Amino acid sequence: MLKGFALGIACLLFSACSYDNGDARRVALDPEKPEVECGTSARSTIDADRKIDVDQGIGAGVYVEYAAGGHWHVRTSCDTDRTGVGCPWDILVSPEDGHSLSNLASEDLEADDSLQPYPDAPGTFQLVANTGSDIDGFTFDGDPGAAISFDALLDGTCTQAVHFFFWVGDGALHSGSPSNPLALIPSAE
Repeated sequence: MLKGFALGIACLLFSACSYDNGDARRVALDPEKPEVECGTSARSTIDADRKIDVDQGIGAGVYVEYAAGGHWHVRTSCDTDRTGVGCPWDILVSPEDGHSLSNLASEDLEADDSLQPYPDAPGTFQLVANTGSDIDGFTFDGDPGAAISFDALLDGTCTQAVHFFFWVGDGALHSGSPSNPLALIPSAE
């Protein structure tokens, strides 16, 4: 119980998220190894049907969830309630290995945010959102079990965004990515 409480407090203080599917481990990017591979894609597993609770306005992040059958959910948050500044996100989502994406739908976007096909890469979608004390997001469908690549910029930089990727894989909440883009492969179709 104390271990779960400590995890919850650490998560609230540093990333404003929680993992709500049982006793989870937490895997964080090692701050002592700041080398980030921008432009090189690492691959990681994402567990199906795992949810991440996000507290809006408390912490910055790109939260990626996968539901069995090829259904994806992506949300952004920011620590605006503490800093008074918004987080300008620019996220590209693309299928790997010749797969496709469909049923793109925005979620809680403001008028100055955009979600649209990316003109320089067919089959890729782009979210450009200035997230404040709210949560911005979108959903889409991919081929069940297919790897999806997420390429994020925060305030125009790859190295800033890499620390704010969150997903549940192999039973652990991952915080930070070793690369940007990051390819996520569902654990179940």
